[in-house]
Amino acid sequence: MGLPLVLFTLGAVVVSTHQFRHWSKYGQRSEKWVFLGWMIVAWLIGVLLIAGVKFPTPLKPLFPGWK
Repeated sequence: MGLPLVLFTLGAVVVSTHQFRHWSKYGQRSEKWVFLGWMIVAWLIGVLLIAGVKFPTPLKPLFPGWK
């Protein structure tokens, strides 16, 4: 579990740093903070999935008439 977690974290840091700098140069100032917030959420969910946490799944269809 250690190696995939480290590689995932390093990849997320590299992508986040690159995009944060890009939004700082070419975007609006608030865009970089929104991106960073979503990246932290995505990283946290990825860490939980790598750790083996099972998220709840519905037992019956959410939209029964939808095919």
